[in-house]
Amino acid sequence: MTSTPARPRDVLRQSEAEERAARVRNARYDLSLHLERGAERYRGEITASFDLDGGGPVFLDYTGKEIHELEVNGQRVDAPDWTGHRLTLAAELLQPSNVVRVAYENEYDHDGDGFHQFVDPEDGEEYLYTNFEPYSAHRLFPCFDQPDIKASYRLAVTAPADWTLIANSLEERSGPAGEGLVRREFAETAPFSTYLFALIAGAYEAFREQHGDIPLGFYCRKSLARYVDTDELFEVTRQGLDFYSEFFNYPYPFQKYDQAFVPEFNAGAMENVAAVTHYERMVFRDPPTETQRLGRAEVILHEMAHMWFGDLVTMRWWNDLWLNESFATYMAYLALDRATRFDSSWQAFNSGMKNWAYRQDQLVTTHPIAGEVEDTDQTFQNFDGITYGKGASVLKQLVHAIGIDAFREGMRRYFERYAFGNTTLADFMQTLDEGTGRDLQRWSQLWLETPSLNTLAAEWEQDGPRVSGFTLRQTAPEDYPTLRPHRTQIAVVHEEAGGGLRIESIGADIDGAEAEVPEAVGRPAPAFVFPNHDDHAFVKVALDDASLEFVRERLQDIDDPLLRQLTWQSLWNMVRDQQLRSTDYLELAGPKAATERDLELVETILATMSSSIARYVPEHQKEAAAHRFFELAWRALNEVEGADLKIIWARTLIGVALTPDDIRHCGRLADGELGVEGLTVDQDMRWEIAARFSGYALGGARERIAAEAERDPSDRGQRAQRRIEASWPDPDVKAAAWERFTGEGYGSLHMTASAMNGFHWWVQRELTRPYAGRFFEEVTAIFDSRPNEFCSTYFGALFPDHLVEESTLTRSRALLDSLGDRLPLLRRSLREANDDLERALKCRAFAAS
Repeated sequence: MTSTPARPRDVLRQSEAEERAARVRNARYDLSLHLERGAERYRGEITASFDLDGGGPVFLDYTGKEIHELEVNGQRVDAPDWTGHRLTLAAELLQPSNVVRVAYENEYDHDGDGFHQFVDPEDGEEYLYTNFEPYSAHRLFPCFDQPDIKASYRLAVTAPADWTLIANSLEERSGPAGEGLVRREFAETAPFSTYLFALIAGAYEAFREQHGDIPLGFYCRKSLARYVDTDELFEVTRQGLDFYSEFFNYPYPFQKYDQAFVPEFNAGAMENVAAVTHYERMVFRDPPTETQRLGRAEVILHEMAHMWFGDLVTMRWWNDLWLNESFATYMAYLALDRATRFDSSWQAFNSGMKNWAYRQDQLVTTHPIAGEVEDTDQTFQNFDGITYGKGASVLKQLVHAIGIDAFREGMRRYFERYAFGNTTLADFMQTLDEGTGRDLQRWSQLWLETPSLNTLAAEWEQDGPRVSGFTLRQTAPEDYPTLRPHRTQIAVVHEEAGGGLRIESIGADIDGAEAEVPEAVGRPAPAFVFPNHDDHAFVKVALDDASLEFVRERLQDIDDPLLRQLTWQSLWNMVRDQQLRSTDYLELAGPKAATERDLELVETILATMSSSIARYVPEHQKEAAAHRFFELAWRALNEVEGADLKIIWARTLIGVALTPDDIRHCGRLADGELGVEGLTVDQDMRWEIAARFSGYALGGARERIAAEAERDPSDRGQRAQRRIEASWPDPDVKAAAWERFTGEGYGSLHMTASAMNGFHWWVQRELTRPYAGRFFEEVTAIFDSRPNEFCSTYFGALFPDHLVEESTLTRSRALLDSLGDRLPLLRRSLREANDDLERALKCRAFAAS
């Protein structure tokens, strides 16, 4: 038996992957796992078959605890060459065709990656699931863990007889395997990449349907089963399968389609072949709004799109990750729009994905959509707004330019040509290029291979009441001067006699610094112009003075909700770019938000108002601004009609309660002393109110926490309690919590993250100020020794960004300078945090000027 030796960092470089892919072919894995209830470890045996070209050794990726046996082509290896991450097979043992058998043992994971184990505190039931993207399949079994060595898989699992097992293929047979155990064998799969392998096991409740010849399943924990709204889940699933099969002219390519809601999940979802895993918050324990339902449908359709783009056809290496994620994102919103009842999908795309992309693309860490990714650690960093949101936005613009029919035909050629294979950006663009008659290579270079974004502005002249000249102008940031081609629609808004508004839409192209728009000449002079109507272009829009004045007075009168939203987006960019004071924005936005009835828009406006108070209002004005917002929210909560609007305003009310009196007001609402007709204070709201009572040490806080813990004994309740425990404003509590963050933690990563998220409170900024110094002293060691997910969680929760001060920025810059080329994930995190902090300081100074 060989135990884990001391390990170097677990990372695979692109050069190593390319060299290995050039040699390894026809991979196949036979995997047998032994799982026992309540155990800390599991056992496995893998038989890997593969052909090998050329001489020299080759390595399997494997991170585990022990190797019990290793055989290479029938020859036993008593002293495996194993670093703890890599199992190297000696050249003298290898042949053109090889069979490698490894018997091993490993511990379950508790950080949401690898083979994660969870025990439900409500009923004691055990749940397991895998999560491997980009580079964690080798935490379950030894393999060639890279996307372009596709393999077929046969899986057999011995597990408790009462457990449900979900894998990538259908179960073929089962039989008893000892007291209380059953061995289940699954059909051999089609070839796919290792990161898409899945096993989900435990006391999952199953919901099943059949759609044509495709077996469908949804699964969740027993304690959540009563909340699963299967009608809508299956409806969206059926609609998506039909839409994609027709659009791609390629039937669903796998044996069945299962979706499981799993606990303590790190991402929103994961596109494992035929066994998708979803974050459990998509099982609504509290009444959801329509926007939450739309968001869940988008995730379902996003992962389903991956069954074709990502699973059937996969990028060769992680530098083309965007091919997976951008495509799935765009297709999900297209499917929402064309195949489901959700008719505000493109509005949701703008407020969610596109806003994420705009923010990411203006950070100092902006990068091309398609770029170089040297290793799997860099891949982890690129699951960001550029890869998802900007890439999807650019695809949306491309479809607008070439037409939906040309795009669909290109996709059909793509899947027919590359099914069950791997591709690159060049393959994708060549397939689209065929038959379009456009220079997509130039388009690709300008849009996919250069970073940052452009700004569009409209200028016009008038002769009397008519437009005599109309020009579009394009600019770029000084550091990223690329000007790009845009095909856009210009919204031209006219004020009619009687006060009504009329919107014209004029098509225009710009491919340089400026472009004339002759179609606008001779028309009546506009009151408002917006040069990205329908949101096809990925640009910031600069409002001219006349349009800005119109917006201040009449934005609420525009009857196109997407155009209203785009205009709000421009106003918010003006705040972030120090062209509109944060305090002026709050005065403008508050009354308009209170009369807005579009759900997506209300959420968007309220989110930017909350962010403005949190980051961009000067410190000495923050408490008063928050209280004014609180009073506005309370009035709106009592005036709006409809359950969804009341939920949105109630969440905002609680979120902006920064004064003790406002928090007590929320407490009376939760306790029933204050009533709002049509509103039920749900459990998430109750926990947030309890957390604020704790953070401010208000009277009755401990009794309130105990009451909520009794009301909600679930894992959600436990996470809320961990957060609240760390929030109490006591030096000893803070010291003990900090030691646990950097020590043994709170069990799982998700429990630890909850406690971390309770540590910093604005009202406690002087109490926790010493921990800003400790963060900068200790964070390097954390990133040097902990997994990426832990590091990102630690940084996101504990970086002292609540101290919007020059001293914080100075300390952070000094740490960044000291790193040199070390720890790229920490360097990127610091650069982005510094960028945000510098912007906040500038916005506060501008607002105070």
